[in-house]
Amino acid sequence: MYHMRKRLGIVFLIIAALISGCGSVPQKTATETATDRMDPNAEGVALNAGGAVPSDEEATLNAGGAAPHGEGAASNAEETASNEEGTSAKSTFKDVTGTEISVDLPVEKVACLTEICVDALVELGLKPAAVTAGGLAPEPEFYGEEAASLGIIGGSFFEPNLEDISLAGPDLVIGLEGTHEGLREGLAGIAPLYIVQPKSMQESIEFLQHMGQLTGRVTEAEAAEKRLLDKFNYYKEHSPKDKTALVMYGSDVNFGIDTAGSLVGSMLAEVTQYPWPAPEADGGHQAGGMAYSLEKVLENDPDYIFVETFTFSPDSQPLSEQFKTNPLWSRLRAVKNGQVHEMRTSVWASGRGTRSLGIILDEAMSHMYPELYMKAVE
Repeated sequence: MYHMRKRLGIVFLIIAALISGCGSVPQKTATETATDRMDPNAEGVALNAGGAVPSDEEATLNAGGAAPHGEGAASNAEETASNEEGTSAKSTFKDVTGTEISVDLPVEKVACLTEICVDALVELGLKPAAVTAGGLAPEPEFYGEEAASLGIIGGSFFEPNLEDISLAGPDLVIGLEGTHEGLREGLAGIAPLYIVQPKSMQESIEFLQHMGQLTGRVTEAEAAEKRLLDKFNYYKEHSPKDKTALVMYGSDVNFGIDTAGSLVGSMLAEVTQYPWPAPEADGGHQAGGMAYSLEKVLENDPDYIFVETFTFSPDSQPLSEQFKTNPLWSRLRAVKNGQVHEMRTSVWASGRGTRSLGIILDEAMSHMYPELYMKAVE
């Protein structure tokens, strides 16, 4: 019995020792603890709190589309905002009056209160949302028969119908300086009003370029600019410039002329003699125009006179016909030689854009230098 109890006690001691050995965990030394702090994984976890991600996790996060770093996430957010802005970008600029204008890009619907707007849009391969009656649109070089499908803005040139403009739903309305500024308040709830007034061919080109940017038609604008400049430079280089010309306008015998300071006058002065200096103060239907008299015209006695008749009734007579009652008219060289030409007022007086200027060049040169014109259009 004694030996049996002794053997059982030994067995219990062995079992206790085994249990104690299996349950023990070795304690790390100070050196091991320091080594843990230098462990790349441990550092990765610590840096992760500051924005970094351990390499193993980085691959997983990138596979899921998340940014690996806090800064990367911010950068992506900025790119997203930029992309969103790209789909609904804005352009802010100042017009000739100094008024700041902001429009969403691209501008798709434009209401034209002035003909340079129509001119620019046709150059860009676009159609106006609405136009005023009796302008460029029906001309064959512009929209021709298609003009009948365009929205029409009633009222007068000076006081266009705001309701008609509103019905067209434009993104932008383009008007003329000295005429349409007063409409800005009435158009405030409809669309921004962009006031223009080109005083030179270069300013007309710049307007076309700007419209190309606003509408996303930069390539078309560049092509139209090249067409005009190629034509202009050819005439400028090859013209003998040995004939004098005058552009005059009006609705009756109280007329005005385009001086060399006007848009058309300054252009013609580059391809022929145009002895009508710019006035100190601009006036008339456009910048560089001024009231004149037949006595003063006779002083320079031009070889060619190009007439722009403004008509306000169906029975209005051409300006050149009205002058026949004035004895001074018959004394002019151009009248004697049959070189007074009634021109299309919508193009010559109101067009102002690059296509209109190209037409004016061709028509003027075809009268003054027909052989040069034929070579230019070959």
